[in-house]
Amino acid sequence: MFKKTIFLSLLILSFSLPATAKNQSGAANLSTMYGRQLFEGNQSLETTNFWGIGLGYNLTANWAVEGFYSRTESDAEGQDGSTTDTKVETYHLDTLYHFRPDTKLVPYVVVGLGAIYSSPEVGPDRDHFLFNYGVGIKYFFLDDLIALRADVRHLVDFPEPDNNLQYSVGLTFQLGKSAPVK
Repeated sequence: MFKKTIFLSLLILSFSLPATAKNQSGAANLSTMYGRQLFEGNQSLETTNFWGIGLGYNLTANWAVEGFYSRTESDAEGQDGSTTDTKVETYHLDTLYHFRPDTKLVPYVVVGLGAIYSSPEVGPDRDHFLFNYGVGIKYFFLDDLIALRADVRHLVDFPEPDNNLQYSVGLTFQLGKSAPVK
């Protein structure tokens, strides 16, 4: 219920904001994402759904920074064949470069650093450094205030390294715009 209330509030807010350019310089962005996370086999974690939220700022029409958080729960298989629920969270600060920011269809590349934290019900917690990179696309609609967003990322955590893949879809809400240049 809480998630639906937040989503509806943001949707109503987006209708009340003034129209902006496609990927506007100086705009704050709020992104909600849902997708799948695939774990490298030696991690003994099952592929599972995840949700994520990002808060970003467009430094220019092309360049943006974004803080991103995602969470999932996966079953981890033990050596004896038993399973245990494991919470996996990622936190990262990313740099995005948008190609063709003045169009409705805006492809982008992303690279960032952060951490990945896993907490099984049985066994020790794990907190590692994370590097991620990927590609995505945004399609702006509704007076260019909301974009449908799709994203694929390779997450590499160190020191092992372990490889994870996230692919997701969601919405990006462009919450503001820069003042006109005089």
